[in-house]
Amino acid sequence: MADVIAFLIEHFRDFDACPPSSDLGVLLEEAGFGDVEIGNLLMLLEALESQPKMNMSCNAGTAMRVYCQEELEALPQEVLGLLHYLEQEKAIDARQHEFVINALLFMPQEEVTVDMAKIFALLALWAHQSELPVLIGDDLMVALHGAATMH
Repeated sequence: MADVIAFLIEHFRDFDACPPSSDLGVLLEEAGFGDVEIGNLLMLLEALESQPKMNMSCNAGTAMRVYCQEELEALPQEVLGLLHYLEQEKAIDARQHEFVINALLFMPQEEVTVDMAKIFALLALWAHQSELPVLIGDDLMVALHGAATMH
């Protein structure tokens, strides 16, 4: 999954530059990705596209996210800590936070890691054309490339 998301982010400057799903599927197939990876990515993109717009005038800092038992059992503490950190630093908003949680819940348990949470956060940020602090962005990019991009 990480490879197909990295390909997408590296080849299209933002979500609006992506071709329609059918064309994107063909492009990804030609790039060597499997049907399952392509299908999962297209499903994630559809979920991102259908997210309701948030009223950014509300103060999300006063809200508290309570996790249900299923989420607590499926998501490692390190992942929950990362999501809390990213939201506190205003790197992701509440809808991006929820997208990452939902994407992780559909993954096999052994693949739910901090790196996958970072990759899904990057996908949400890319889709929403969000800006984030350089150091946080660099840390998230390590999940895609395995090495820091800043020198």
